[in-house]
Amino acid sequence: MQQGQRIFLETSTNISMKKSSVTTLVVADTSGLMSLLVDTDANHHKALAQSKVFDDIPGAVVISSHVFSELMNVLGKKLGHRVAVSAGQQIIATPHYLIIESDEDHTEALERFARQPSSVSFTDCIVMALADRLGRKLIFGFDEVFRKNGYQLPEAPKDQQAA
Repeated sequence: MQQGQRIFLETSTNISMKKSSVTTLVVADTSGLMSLLVDTDANHHKALAQSKVFDDIPGAVVISSHVFSELMNVLGKKLGHRVAVSAGQQIIATPHYLIIESDEDHTEALERFARQPSSVSFTDCIVMALADRLGRKLIFGFDEVFRKNGYQLPEAPKDQQAA
């Protein structure tokens, strides 16, 4: 682990919903998960505030298998495999994180990818295609491409919003 960077595995309790009825689905992007897990990330405090929403509403955080793979790769490179494995195990063990296969979203994701600027990743297009398939406009991610395509972050409670 690099000096000054800590992973916040305990924040996974913030993102796990406490109620049993699943009514709200939020699709997670790697940028949101990294911001939540790494305390030196520029959006860490904003991610923490937004994750409070998940404590207050019934629902689930949906993670594409592509996003999960990307998260493991980024964490592994930046903080080491031990940290990545620990984070991955925590996510898998948390019932309100739903890791789902998103292979059926490839066609729509490719069509989106063709229309996006070169700065937009294919994984971002998978996230948007998955959100569309689930009928959701909430994406837990900080990439500007989501806002530009009509998606939004979950609303942080007014008293928890980052300055």
